[in-house]
This record gives sequence, structure tokens and C-alpha cells, in this order.
Amino acid sequence: MPQRPSNREMKALYHLGEDKVLGPDDFKDVGEKVFAGMLKKNWIEEAGPGKYRTTEKGRIIHDEEVYFTGRWKR
Repeated sequence: MPQRPSNREMKALYHLGEDKVLGPDDFKDVGEKVFAGMLKKNWIEEAGPGKYRTTEKGRIIHDEEVYFTGRWKR
């Protein structure tokens, strides 16, 4: 079972996508350390200088977390 993402990682994974590229500058409370951790876990990949997109693993983790924690109901 994959490591459970933190709230900040979930926020970034929620907004990122296969075609949507964002970076730490696009979030006010998600910084370089969070993106570096997700990059190390292979949840995101670099799409350009300072911009990232999710990998298949990152999308699966996000979908499972939203489904199993009931976040979609809020």
C-alpha cells in the first residue's frame, strides 16, 4: 500500500493533472519541500523549470485517498 499523502500533498495532487502543470509558486502554502518529496516518491514528474505534472502513480494515489477517506463527500 502506498504511503499516505499529507494534506499539502493532497492539495497539490488534486490540482495537478496529466495535462495541468503547476509548481510551488502556484500555491501559497505548498512549497519546494513538498514538491521535492512527491518527486522523490515518483508521484509527480518535472514538466519544465519549476513546473510539475502527476505521474500515473500520483493519480492513483490521489483517487484512492479521495475515495477511501470520504473527502469527495465534503
